[in-house]
Formats: sequence, C-alpha cells, structure tokens
Amino acid sequence: MNHTMDEIVNELKGLPDNELTEILGLIRAKRATYHKPLAFVQELMGFRYLGPVGEHHFQYEMRVTDDLLNRYGLLHGGLMTAFIDTAMAETAFLIDQTVERALTLNMAVDFIRPGMLGVLTADIHVVQNSKTIIVFQGSVMDTKEQLLATAMSHFYKQPHRPS
Repeated sequence: MNHTMDEIVNELKGLPDNELTEILGLIRAKRATYHKPLAFVQELMGFRYLGPVGEHHFQYEMRVTDDLLNRYGLLHGGLMTAFIDTAMAETAFLIDQTVERALTLNMAVDFIRPGMLGVLTADIHVVQNSKTIIVFQGSVMDTKEQLLATAMSHFYKQPHRPS
C-alpha cells in the first residue's frame, strides 16, 4: 500500500457502519463517472431523464439524500439550481444533435418551497430554439406535486467542430 492508501485506511478505522456505507456510495458514484457521460454531482443527485411529456417539454428527476442537505436539513439551493441547469443542458442535447456543448449563459431561479428528502421532478420547456441560443423555462416539483422552484435560462449551443 502506498502512503495515501494508508492514510485513507487510518481515517476509515473506527467509523460506524452507516458512515462507511455512505463513503462506499460516494466512491461508487465517483467511479461510475469514469464510464458515463455524467459528472460526479449528477451521480450524487441520482439524475435521470424520464422522457418527453408533450411537445417541447421534457422531464427529469433527482434523488435528495442526506448528503445533499444543508445545515437546516433542506436541499441546498445550489444543488436545486444544478439540477435545473443539468436538466436544461441535457434537453439541449436531446433536441439538437449538432450541439457538442450546451453552455449556460444566464439563469434566474426563484425558490418557492424548500426541497426535502425524496424524489424531485424537473419539467423543462423549450421556449425558443434558434441557431445558437436555446431559451428554457423550468419548474421543480416534489412528490406531493408542490412547486419548489422555477427558472428561466439561456444556453449557448456550441456545435460539433469538424475533425
């Protein structure tokens, strides 16, 4: 074992089983990103595409776990924003196969209710899709169908470049 591995093992000694299980989950989430197009934070969120729900509407979900809560026991607002941003970017790839990168130009998020443990659903609506810019409107609901947040955003569509 190298020096770093020894340090890791020493830090893990004496931790309760539930904390070791959480750490194992983080390690697995990190490793999963090596073979998928998702970022580590998307793995932590349990980000998933649910499908289209009408013309220009797409749905996604995330799992709010203890790891994503702030000191008040609520979903961290930055992670709610990351969920909406990720769902909008993924929608850009779904509606336009010429997009290599979907880059957020701006985003306004209004937080209405706090996110709690459980599953959240994002409904993303394509407002406008021009040659270089996509305008999105989004909302996030909890399992009780309570509105938690709304957002409006503009994304730049960076096209695939010839090899």
